Amino acid sequence: MVQLSFEPALDPYHTMFRALRLMPIIETIGRLERDHVRILDFFLVFPFKLLDLRLKPEHRRFRALGKRYAAEKPYAEQPESGQLIKRMAPISDAAYQSLAAKGFIDGSDYDAGWVKPTESWMPDILAEKIVAANTDQQDLMDLLATLAREYDLGGENGLKHRSGLMEHRYDAV
Repeated sequence: MVQLSFEPALDPYHTMFRALRLMPIIETIGRLERDHVRILDFFLVFPFKLLDLRLKPEHRRFRALGKRYAAEKPYAEQPESGQLIKRMAPISDAAYQSLAAKGFIDGSDYDAGWVKPTESWMPDILAEKIVAANTDQQDLMDLLATLAREYDLGGENGLKHRSGLMEHRYDAV
């Protein structure tokens, strides 16, 4: 028997929508490293995996979000988180390159390893859907904004290390 299923993490169009949802967070910082954005996107699509994230003591209040979003955990078994984010990488790259081609992010910054939003026009219906989705998950967006602003990407206590999603031991810090 063949079973068809949809996995938002592996869909380039869903990835572009999630990327646009993250743009208001990135705009407040200016630009963010590509891997930092990939980790934020991982937790946006899999918020129940926040239970595996080691937070700073002042941010432990956010741990409850992992439990709150546990109901969104898919029924099917999923690979280990590190493998899952690796599988997401080529789809993420294709989505962000498409956003760069359409002018939503700076293409030369993306090629250099950064995500930097541009002042590009967006259709009203898309902007409304982004605002509605972000408002619906405001608590999650607040956590992602905190991870973007207050956590470095690399190093011993960086986001790579705290999440366990990417190798951190060889980072230049």
